[in-house]
Amino acid sequence: MCAGNQNRQQHHAQEEARRQQAQADAEARRRQEELDRLAREREATAAAQQAQLLAMQKQQAEQEAAQQQQVAGLRQEQADRIGGIRARGQAVTQSLQILAQAAGQAPTASTSKPTAGRAGARSTTASLRMGATGSGAGSGSNLAV
Repeated sequence: MCAGNQNRQQHHAQEEARRQQAQADAEARRRQEELDRLAREREATAAAQQAQLLAMQKQQAEQEAAQQQQVAGLRQEQADRIGGIRARGQAVTQSLQILAQAAGQAPTASTSKPTAGRAGARSTTASLRMGATGSGAGSGSNLAV
């Protein structure tokens, strides 16, 4: 074999190896660029989600503050309403006390005296004869004339 032919084959093999290495390097660069693009997309998505989370947390805090303010307003309104009811109740009570003191007390019906040996409730001593069949106190039909 000739040395020139061997050099040519060796040179040809080296050229083929360089060409394959260049293709492998180009494929590696393409894959790395794709990976970098995907990483940037993930970072952008994560940043958008983080911003959305912060916005929702802020909105929730605002809603909680508004609800607490509404609850405080409702409690104050209820306290005012209860205070008004109590004030009106006291005014009515005082008015009735004043009227009771000024008018005195109305007479009450007299009741029978308890007798020894007789059981039962006491009754009024007023005569209730209102019909033709009256046979004693408390008898007769219950008619309003």
